[in-house]
Amino acid sequence: MATNCAPSGWGRPDLTDLEIIEAELKARDRDRWLACLYAPAGARPGLIALMALDCELAQLVVTTTEPMLGEIRLAWWRERLEGLDAGEVPAQPLLAALAGHVLPMVSGAALAGLEDRWIDMLGHDGVTDAHVAGGGLLFRLAARLLGADAEHADALGRAWVLGEAVPGRTPGPLRPLRALAALALRDGSRARAGQPVEPRGSLGRQWRMLKAVAFGR
Repeated sequence: MATNCAPSGWGRPDLTDLEIIEAELKARDRDRWLACLYAPAGARPGLIALMALDCELAQLVVTTTEPMLGEIRLAWWRERLEGLDAGEVPAQPLLAALAGHVLPMVSGAALAGLEDRWIDMLGHDGVTDAHVAGGGLLFRLAARLLGADAEHADALGRAWVLGEAVPGRTPGPLRPLRALAALALRDGSRARAGQPVEPRGSLGRQWRMLKAVAFGR
């Protein structure tokens, strides 16, 4: 966001950029935060930063009442993300964490592509094709950080957005992402059955994630 993009912990000198955005991710989407904890230690900071970016863009769309204003704010993020490739790192925790833990495995230009996932949602209630494709992109970028297969990651990301099943077993490195897809399928099944939404991070959801990580299904 152009004027309101800083995580809530910004300005606390006792916290690192990564600690600030991890706390924000945990507060905004506990499921995604928990999934990141299943990633290998070396990939975990980058995955946290990547998921925090997607949550930031999602929050921007959800809290924007005027589509034009939303487009301006998303354009601000695109420009800042593309600027990371030129070494332009603003004093902003999320951008600093991306520069420190995601680049150069994933370029700023590639991160900027996530804008397309959200700009199409401004003023729309349903899920658009671009949003589904963006879910695939998000998981492909995560696969780079995890050193895993991009094609399988893309299928997981699209299924995650749609709440659909993914056939077969997911290889070990991608299982944190499989856990998120499993939760989305669970949510879709509950919605179709008229059951209430589960709280994110609940014990039932944690157990489902653990099964997905352990067995790849």
